[in-house]
Amino acid sequence: MLDFPRHNNFEWLRLIFATQVLLVHGADHFGLKIPHFINYFPGVPAFFFVSGFLIYASYINTPGKRYFVNRFLRLFPALFFVTTGGAFLAMYAHAPSDFITHFSTYGIWILSQLTIGQAYNPSHFRDIGVGVINGSLWTITTEILFYLCIPLIVTLERRFRYTLWILIIISFSLYAAGPHVLTRPVYRDRTVYDILALTPVVWGWMFGFGILAVRYFHVYRTSLKYFYIAFPFMLFMMKYSHKNFLLNTQGNTLGLLYFLCYITLILWISFGLRYVKLPFDFSYGVYIWHMPVINFLLVISIKNLLLATVMTFCISIFSWFFIEKPALRLKKHSLKPVT
Repeated sequence: MLDFPRHNNFEWLRLIFATQVLLVHGADHFGLKIPHFINYFPGVPAFFFVSGFLIYASYINTPGKRYFVNRFLRLFPALFFVTTGGAFLAMYAHAPSDFITHFSTYGIWILSQLTIGQAYNPSHFRDIGVGVINGSLWTITTEILFYLCIPLIVTLERRFRYTLWILIIISFSLYAAGPHVLTRPVYRDRTVYDILALTPVVWGWMFGFGILAVRYFHVYRTSLKYFYIAFPFMLFMMKYSHKNFLLNTQGNTLGLLYFLCYITLILWISFGLRYVKLPFDFSYGVYIWHMPVINFLLVISIKNLLLATVMTFCISIFSWFFIEKPALRLKKHSLKPVT
């Protein structure tokens, strides 16, 4: 069993991360401006780090078949719900009969959304909204593949103690050098790097630091109250930002130094500050629903970020209480019980 406080602030932090992604995407696709400061706290890298922390801990505490069942219950009921919403959006944009006329297209797309092909988007949907029904779900593909890798990583670690460090180094090397080296198109205009960037091969180092954070929690737990010191360093890098693999401060491709400061701040807020109970978890719903909502508003020619936010949260609330929470009650040996 891993030793870290089960009462932490990850729940509302994840909601903030999801909201950040919503605001950035909404402003971008609606052609609006939001405070630039928001871009310095990207949600996706934070999600990957927190997932590495929590999912590794989940497997260590509940290995075997129950681990996979728990992961399925957390992801797929809500994913089925949003996939249904995406299909209705496509039919609304084209016509209800479009489902019958292009049944195979819808069928393949739905199958991809409910397996590990969430990044797939048929050309038939390119005229809807931003051109992709739910482009943000590429991260779900990455998450699922990471979940599948965890048992293998744990097994390899038992035989070779430096397995995780080697994987982190390989992943970060591809992350840093891939965009400049793996540039040969292999499928249409997609390069080797573009394909790898849909997997933990590129993003695994972010998950890996989450694993390290939970493995060595007993080492730094007494120093957590000082982790706020990372923020001044982040402010310094924001001012003297450089778009490279060490100092980039915005977007998903954060520089290593900035990322380390960012996750240090996340750990301080999660464990170093007073625990604030959140009796619900809308973060997943906000994340997976915000792009269908944005696309719907674009289809009806309404570019209103406040409306997009309100609509997304309303659907997320419904998703939590009527789909996600009932499914989570079926989980066993969870890190934190559903209340």
